Amino acid sequence: MSAKPQLAPQPVAPAQIVAGILGAALVVAGLVGLAVDSSFDSGAGVQGEKLLGLEVNGWHNLVHLASGLLLLAGLGSNRRARNVCRLFGFMYLIVTIVGLADGNDLFGLLPINAADNVLHVALVLVALWAAAVSKDRRDVVARDRVVVAERDTGERIVGPGSGHVGGPRAIQPRTDRRLAVKKHP
Repeated sequence: MSAKPQLAPQPVAPAQIVAGILGAALVVAGLVGLAVDSSFDSGAGVQGEKLLGLEVNGWHNLVHLASGLLLLAGLGSNRRARNVCRLFGFMYLIVTIVGLADGNDLFGLLPINAADNVLHVALVLVALWAAAVSKDRRDVVARDRVVVAERDTGERIVGPGSGHVGGPRAIQPRTDRRLAVKKHP
């Protein structure tokens, strides 16, 4: 019975960790925020309820949910997590700049205060840092290396990645390294 080859496991990147933690936190914040204030008011000077010092309303909570789900969607691979953290960081950079410029709301939909601005700056820095340090450090051969389980037929596969140096993959029969027992006549 042959085992199906699988790609070798890759190490978890900082972008994957950041995407998982921030994504889960933003989804929880969005759900809790909807319980605190689910009003969808809009216009200049829009107000919201306080949640741990942050000003939220229904629109703000939907943005938190969408941002969290975007980050969680990036958990599958290092490359995807890096791209999602970079996208999230640049989106929140725009939100931070507009929030600092206006000071009371974002686009007449999202109420914000100074604590929101500080949080947004921190989220931008963490997300962009994680995207920057999560470069793929493994070479192409190592990234695409396949792990093949040994068969029980007494054979073993040798080749790149199996500890055998050089040559193409080949099946070698296992040899019995024990000495034969001599029988005297």
